[in-house]
This record gives sequence, C-alpha cells and structure tokens, in this order.
Amino acid sequence: MPETFPSILCADDDMKVLERLKEFFTLRGFIVLTATNGVEACLQVKRWAPRAVILDLFIPRLGGIGALGRIHAIDPTLPVIMTTDSGEGLAMVSNAGLGVTATFAKPLDLPSISKALARAGVTPPAELADERSQRPAPRVLVVDDEDEFREVLIEYLSGKGFEAREAGSGEEAVEQVAEFDPHIVLLDLMMAGMGGLEALREIKNVAPRACVIMVTAAHDLDTARGALARGAADYVTKPFPFRYLDAVLDVHLPLDAELSRA
Repeated sequence: MPETFPSILCADDDMKVLERLKEFFTLRGFIVLTATNGVEACLQVKRWAPRAVILDLFIPRLGGIGALGRIHAIDPTLPVIMTTDSGEGLAMVSNAGLGVTATFAKPLDLPSISKALARAGVTPPAELADERSQRPAPRVLVVDDEDEFREVLIEYLSGKGFEAREAGSGEEAVEQVAEFDPHIVLLDLMMAGMGGLEALREIKNVAPRACVIMVTAAHDLDTARGALARGAADYVTKPFPFRYLDAVLDVHLPLDAELSRA
C-alpha cells in the first residue's frame, strides 16, 4: 500500500531553521519530524522510520557525522541530506565520502533540497497539492476577557495560517463554538461572568469533539489540571512563548487540519 503522507526528519539545533523546514515541507505534503540533537535524531529514525533525513553537520550530541553513521547503521538505504553553515563544512563532507544524498550550505535553498529529495525518490503524493488548495484552514477560537491578549493571539495565529476568531466571555464562546465549529478552543480559566470551567462544560455539550486547551496563570495550576478530568485536552500557563504554543497546537490539531495550514 503506498504511503499517503511520507515523513521526513529535520535535525538541527537552530529552531528558526527547523521552523522553516517544517513549514516548507508540511505544505508540500510531508509529515515533518524534528530533532535538536544527534541522539534524538537517531531515536526518531529508529522509532518512526522516516523516508529521508535533513541533518545539520554541527548538531550537538554526536555531531552530524556521528549521527549519520548511526542512522546508516539503522537503515543503510535512507537518504540523508547534510546541511552546514560553512563552505569548509561542505568540503569536509565531500572529501570524507560519507555517502550523503546531497549537501547544502545555509541559508538553505529549500526548493533545491526538495528537488534533491525527489531525485532520491522521496516525493509527496502527486494529487496532494490540489487537495490541499481545497482544504479550509484549521480553526482556532481564542476565549479571554483581556482584549489585548486576544488581539495578540489572533494576529499571531492568523499569520501562522489559522482561521482564528475571538470571544470575550464564556457566554460568547459557547455561541461561537456552535457557529464556528473550531478544531481547538484556547479557553481562559479565570473570566468575569461565566468562568472557564463552566464554559468548558457548555462547550463540550455543544461540541463534544472540540479540543479545549485551558489558559491559566501559574497560581491556578491545580484548577487547570482539574479541568482535564472535565474534558479539557491540555493547559498552558500565561505568559507563554509563541514557540511553546506552536508545539501545543501541533500536538492537538487533527492531521488533516495540520496539513491545511498555509
């Protein structure tokens, strides 16, 4: 049976590079695994058997060459593309005859990397691009009674390819869920009027499959944990870095919604 969504592993300790790689290849139909060190990269290869690896030469813990040796010990036929910050690094890889599929200097030429993967036989399904253009963006509802917090999140999520809406109260959130049918609800725990726990109960009554992530201050962690027993999928504490929010959303988005992000 053909693989519907082929996976590739991107291994780099630079989070900006990983973000670019993940966004680029997810949009092209790949499931993108990530690793920030060589040991983690080897574990990902062993656990998930990706179709290809994009590996930083100077990644911590084992380094690119050490990780490459262990990856090839797991699967000698696995295509590996090596990336590096320096021309000297490229020359070192070429002169060492390490058996990599291709080498690329940073900043990365992502279309050329995609072509190198294609030459190695690693391509997404041919029909995926047309299917993706017809898919709606994943929907996120931000519920918080702080106007500025909502505005910042809506702007960020919209820029990341989500269809994002907001609600300033628990009552409004229940109405929005019935109309908007969000994949994910970011729900503030402490709000005036209908609080987060009451809103959670009403939201789950209206849309049992909605994924509700509670947003709370650190001193309300016990209450947030208690919300998990009432149907919440997860919780995050304010203030949180956007990178952390990205990771939480990636975990909880359905696969079809994740692949539809622009």
